[in-house]
Amino acid sequence: MHFGHTLQKIRKNRCLTQKEVCDGIMKQGTYSRIENGQLDISAEQLAQIVERLNISLNEFLYIHQNYTATPRQLLFKDYVSIELTLPSELHKNRAIVERYLKKQADPDIQLLLYSYDAMIVMTEQLDLEHVRSLSEKIWARLQKLDHWYINDLQLLCATILYFPLDTAIEVTKTAITRIDAYREYENDISHLKIYFQINLSNLYIEDRRFEECLQLLNDVHEQFGKQLTYQTLAFILVYKIICKHHLQLSYEDELQKLRMLEHLFNHEEVFTQLHQELETYIPGFSETENIATKN
Repeated sequence: MHFGHTLQKIRKNRCLTQKEVCDGIMKQGTYSRIENGQLDISAEQLAQIVERLNISLNEFLYIHQNYTATPRQLLFKDYVSIELTLPSELHKNRAIVERYLKKQADPDIQLLLYSYDAMIVMTEQLDLEHVRSLSEKIWARLQKLDHWYINDLQLLCATILYFPLDTAIEVTKTAITRIDAYREYENDISHLKIYFQINLSNLYIEDRRFEECLQLLNDVHEQFGKQLTYQTLAFILVYKIICKHHLQLSYEDELQKLRMLEHLFNHEEVFTQLHQELETYIPGFSETENIATKN
């Protein structure tokens, strides 16, 4: 369907005349021909008309697509909806991406496939060499870009887990600056700052830089406390426990909050993964602290 037909439908639904919509942007005769599908509209004029109709450009495109997202858009939506690397979700989404790529080549969607593969290998095989080779394919493309946009930032957020720590620190700093540039964007992406820093904290733990990690986690908790989902909060608590254990600090408060979350939400796959994290960095933790590990 021509853009003009969608413009006409929205204009009529809003009880506006053609003159009210196009005044100061273009002549009414020109606009009438656009609505009738006789002329194409420029990107600049479309943006102005859509604003006059009191909707966003993204909403207009969604309406134009008959209130549906494109298959490509859905792939990115599924990707960013995965907050934790749960194997069942990773395999399901990877299969959808693979089917898409069999129908058409797409370098950006190929990066999604590499990212899913890296997360699956890391979760199920712990093959760091393989994981890093996959993440290097993603970074090889993204580091060439002069500017990172939202989809790039979402990919980077998941990928920095497999970067050398110093590289991940610099990437995170740059990414947060880019995210801040979107503070007035219609869709809030500030949650990416949370995920970048939590992923960075994981690298700090692997490098045994527990003091710096604890400071980072405290900052994230303090700054974004009200925005945290229970899964994100649970990971922050687990990483704090790991840091405090190795720094010989009390973690009773974090442990009580973690037990409370587990009792309230009872999401077995999530908390099994959290217990595994604790056992990895504090062997025997579940038995020592009387936490029941689920099988």
